[in-house]
Amino acid sequence: SRTVRRLNFGTCYVIEPIEIHKATIVWLHDLDHIGRRCLEPLKDLNLPSIKWICPTAPRLPVTSLAGQNATAWCDITKVSESMQHDFESLDSVNSYVADLLSTEPTNVIKGVGGVGLGAAAALYFASSCAFGKVQIKQQMINPQIVIGINGWLPGLTSLQPNMNNAFGTFNRAKLQRILLLHGTSDDVVPSEFGYKCAVSLRNNEFPTMFKQCGGNHVMTEICVWLTQTFGL
Repeated sequence: SRTVRRLNFGTCYVIEPIEIHKATIVWLHDLDHIGRRCLEPLKDLNLPSIKWICPTAPRLPVTSLAGQNATAWCDITKVSESMQHDFESLDSVNSYVADLLSTEPTNVIKGVGGVGLGAAAALYFASSCAFGKVQIKQQMINPQIVIGINGWLPGLTSLQPNMNNAFGTFNRAKLQRILLLHGTSDDVVPSEFGYKCAVSLRNNEFPTMFKQCGGNHVMTEICVWLTQTFGL
């Protein structure tokens, strides 16, 4: 087992639903951003039954930024299949996201999503939930909605062993719905790596859709997917 790193998270911003509350999604920003920057794009989706929770990451020294401090969900090196992962910080983020969802009504759909490093943290949260490693009030949590833009799955190489390590992992994986979107011109996270993560998730029973798109098409794809898949 790993020690969970204690992190000091920043300001959390919330978009309240203006119609019947059907879903709550925790949305995680990219490296060196803040939660407030996510508000306008999410409002523009015009999905009035969703509550969006947009936390701000702690400030950490980031290896890929030559050790400079930045808002980051974890430390990060150059993105690749063989990259090192800051699992201690990611486990702390898992606990934080679970706490944010713990006060939401039991009858609403729970979800997590993000951009870049935030997408990586969201996918790590989702996979950890499938492994049975994330709990709210001693009850396992399992997000039904998972969205990642230009992201990847930390610990990709250990996905299959972890899936076979605990009871109920494949059943929990099947209950998640994952949408992964990737720009073709992303020079930080190659789309080929994003696609490989999607294939691995799909091969391990996570219902996963992967699409390459950019610009305004990204938010349109999210809006259509949430509407058609969940009636939101």
